[in-house]
Amino acid sequence: MARTKYHITPESGRLSVTLNKRQLKEFKKMSIEFEMSIDEILQIAVDSFIQKYQNVSADQIDKKGVDSLFEQIK
Repeated sequence: MARTKYHITPESGRLSVTLNKRQLKEFKKMSIEFEMSIDEILQIAVDSFIQKYQNVSADQIDKKGVDSLFEQIK
């Protein structure tokens, strides 16, 4: 029987994210507006982005790449 290699994904992890001045300012404003920490706002943003990715068809992603994720916003 062949071995299956895989890596166990931990329950949580840390990432270093660099934001430009405008992005940081907007996240701070949202943090104050929603009375949440910037970390919580970032987690919501990431979840939202993942959900958009999962809702776009594979064909659309193949044709337009990351731009296909932003088409639905317009």
